[in-house]
Order: sequence, then C-alpha cells, then structure tokens
Amino acid sequence: MFKKSLSIITIIVVLIIAASIGLLAISPSDINEDLKVDPDKLSYLDKVYVERVIDGDTIETAAGEDIRFIGLDTPETKHPDKGVEYYGKEASKYTTKQLEGKTVYIEYDTEKRDKYQRVLAYVFLSDGTFFNAKLMHDGYANLLTIPPNVKYVDLFIELAKEARENKRGLWSKPKKKEKDLPVISWKEAGNYIGEEVIVKGTVVDTYDSGEAIFLNFDENYSEIFTAVIFSSDEYKFNFEPEDYYLDKKVKVRGKVKEYKGAPEIIVEEPGQIEE
Repeated sequence: MFKKSLSIITIIVVLIIAASIGLLAISPSDINEDLKVDPDKLSYLDKVYVERVIDGDTIETAAGEDIRFIGLDTPETKHPDKGVEYYGKEASKYTTKQLEGKTVYIEYDTEKRDKYQRVLAYVFLSDGTFFNAKLMHDGYANLLTIPPNVKYVDLFIELAKEARENKRGLWSKPKKKEKDLPVISWKEAGNYIGEEVIVKGTVVDTYDSGEAIFLNFDENYSEIFTAVIFSSDEYKFNFEPEDYYLDKKVKVRGKVKEYKGAPEIIVEEPGQIEE
C-alpha cells in the first residue's frame, strides 16, 4: 500500500514539474510587437558566449559549438560555389555587431542538430530581443522552414512578407545593376540565350509538378519562355507562387537558358520577379 501511494505521489510530482516547465517555456504569444520577450523568461534557457560570427545565420560559441539559426537563411558570403550573394556582407556585419563577444540565450526546437552536427536554435539577446525574428523583420534573411522545427513559423512568415512588401534589406532592388539590363518581351527571350535580361509579360498559366513551379507566358509553353521555380527554392516565397503570379503582369530578371529548345529563367529568389 505504501509503495502504491509513493508511486502515485511520484507521478503527481512529475506532472507538476512538467506543467511548470511548460508554463516557464517561451511561446509564440510571448513575443511582443517589438519582437521581444520578458527577460525573466530567459533564465530558463541555455546561455552561451559568442566567440565569433561565421555568417549572418551561424555563430560559434566559446565552447566550440556551431549554432545555426532556425527558420531563416541569410545570403551567403563564404559559399564555395555561390560566392558573396547580394546583401550577404550586410547580414554578416549586422550579426557580428549584435552578437560577437556577447552572451546570448538559446532555445531549441524538436530537432537539436542538423546533418552537419550544428546546434539548431532560436537566439535571444539579454534584453529579450528575439534575434531570429529581428533578422527576418529587417530584411537580412530569407524564410527557411524545415519541419519539425516550426515553432515560430507563423511569425516568421508574417515578418518575411512585411519585409518583402517594404523592400527592406535583401528585398531591396539592386537598382544600378538592373538599370543596365535590357528589358525585353517574353517573345524575344529566345534571342538572348546566355544573357542576363529582364523579361516582361503576363503569366497566363502556371503548373506545379512537385519538382518545380512553371510560370508560363503563353499557352504554347513547351516552345515559349517560362520562368521556373524549383521546389528547393519554394521556401523563400511566403506565398504560393503558382496562385500569386497567375494573370499578373511581371518582370522576371535572370540569365536566359535553353531547355529542350525553349528559353527559360530559373528563379532562385523572390526578388527576381517584380510586379
């Protein structure tokens, strides 16, 4: 009888502790309009010292752990193939200024590490600022949603949309470069294979094959210009491209390539399409 009572008490204690932890944990509703949480909440998170910033979305702690921010992707600055991407240096400098040499607090999601064994985390500054959200809000990062780490995905989607609409940071148009590009009709795209141009026209049909989304500018899409968004880049769009661009007049920027005899532009970033 005594053992049974002790077991019941143990279960009750465990449940109380679990409930307490749940109450103390940060939830999306705790993030205010300034993208901050009550600093008192931070005492229940792990605390790390940032030894150096590797890139806009990755830091190294004093313990030698690499931490990759969840939910976002800043432009590259050290990629062996991509090189320095537009707004990559700005994102890296911003993260360095805000985090390097400082103590921050980190929160985990369902999966704690990625395939490179980097720690996956949400980062909070000592004043309660949600740094992942701040990067997204200010236009330093693209949306990158990888389940099951989706605790703040609704917030990130909204912030990415707002940054894009207000042309903040990486969403701002590199005007000088585009000014020098020829603006052509979709009907002329076949004459510009291998060249970077701006193609204008109306998206009359769209198709999602599962591997890519095709924005077609004519019903005879197998022979005429098409803008292609591969599934691996869909996460960068905080809307459904096949629905959003249908029947809209757009300008598509990029290098014209030939695929099965027809011209196309691969759209890797939402900023390549302007309404």
